[in-house]
Amino acid sequence: MQFLDLERDANPPPPLDPSMFSEPEPSTTSASDLLNSSFQDVMRAPLGALRQVRELLQDPTQLPALGTQAAATVRGLLNELNSVDPARSPLWTQRSLQRQTETLRAPYRAMMDASRALGGKLNTAFLTAAADAAGNYHRKLGSPVESLRTSMAISTRNEDSGANAFTLVRMLVPTGDMPITERFAAINELVNSAREGSKNAQLDTLATASSLLPTSVLTRIARTQSQTVDFATSNVRGAGIPLYISGALVLENYPLGPLGGVAFNLTMLSYNGSLDMGLNVDSEAVAYPVLLKQCIEQSMQQLASYAPKTSATSQEQARGDNAPKKRRRFRLAWWKKRSQ
Repeated sequence: MQFLDLERDANPPPPLDPSMFSEPEPSTTSASDLLNSSFQDVMRAPLGALRQVRELLQDPTQLPALGTQAAATVRGLLNELNSVDPARSPLWTQRSLQRQTETLRAPYRAMMDASRALGGKLNTAFLTAAADAAGNYHRKLGSPVESLRTSMAISTRNEDSGANAFTLVRMLVPTGDMPITERFAAINELVNSAREGSKNAQLDTLATASSLLPTSVLTRIARTQSQTVDFATSNVRGAGIPLYISGALVLENYPLGPLGGVAFNLTMLSYNGSLDMGLNVDSEAVAYPVLLKQCIEQSMQQLASYAPKTSATSQEQARGDNAPKKRRRFRLAWWKKRSQ
């Protein structure tokens, strides 16, 4: 965050404490002792984990006796590993290292108001637009598909979890020909169910459990699981106020998410009244990335049209011309407090 400023003429940051760069004290531990200790530490956790897994397999009735977090982690891992159904797309069957990136924008307020009017949240609208666009892409190329599997980051943040708690879930989303409002309602139920099911299965807990497995096993699992997903989405909350870099205003801010074996990754970042999206495409899987981008833009526009016409503009006009400035000052104070 050091390179971002909240004002155009922000004061320079204070000088760094020279003690931060002091020379470390020489270690009295020999290289052989360090290597021996590291090996013991590395082996202790896997052996203990394997022992627990062996006991659990011998007596599955122990599962209810585990702690809530541990039981949820075990169930989450088992559910992930048991899902080996292949990806659904008849078109996106190839994978490669070839990449093409595209950028898109959508109005934040209109999309937020439309999401509320349809009974959901912005995350649901974002996923609905991606699913709707993926379905339209297949129909335009003469290969309709009723459902595709997507992976999505679901927030599990609460009072005890800290600032960045989330887990990745996979779900089958409807991509057949249907009104976009029906698609929104169906995906809203899927997202709510996924959120309920992932409350106790945070990504850091699964990652800790996964770190106990050998690299060869993790590689095999990752390859198998990536073949079950058609596309990935991620929604990142950004700043609701203007940001500056060396006095220059940041006009747009496009994120890009990794593919990890899927056909495309659509990542969205909210910034200063806009939804900036980066589309990362495996061009061997998606033969026409520009067509996919156009389909996403059309779906976003269609969803935004459901925003109440009197929601944002009329309220601002009723409060007077100073309303946007007051809201911006409030956001600036909130962001300064958050970044401290």
